[in-house]
Amino acid sequence: MASDDVSRREAERLRGQAAEARVAATFEAIADQGALWVWGDEDEILFTEDARRTTLLPIWPYATVARLENEGEVDGEHAIRIPVDVFLAEWLPQLKDDDADISIFPVEERNTSILTRDEFRSRMTAALRLN
Repeated sequence: MASDDVSRREAERLRGQAAEARVAATFEAIADQGALWVWGDEDEILFTEDARRTTLLPIWPYATVARLENEGEVDGEHAIRIPVDVFLAEWLPQLKDDDADISIFPVEERNTSILTRDEFRSRMTAALRLN
């Protein structure tokens, strides 16, 4: 387990939280570790859609929780660590070009919180200041 990851037991505990608690835990972990996790392979990153057909990029605070949601669905896919400064500088502008929002710590069969790129930047900036 990497130093910026959690045990499976802790991941299960985090997964059981309500959506807003998962959001708070996500921003705290990203600010603390300096990175977030997405899912994909060497060629593509996983995107999803909500009921309104809005394109969403799911992100997670730890590799273990990303694996619990996705592992085994597609061969070769895995958790990918993205430094937060790279995410803010490079990924957010690309998400704007793609007209995509961000799904924070989605958990199967539970509500997820969806933030616009601006909302994410604002909350992430505030979390980084507190850290």
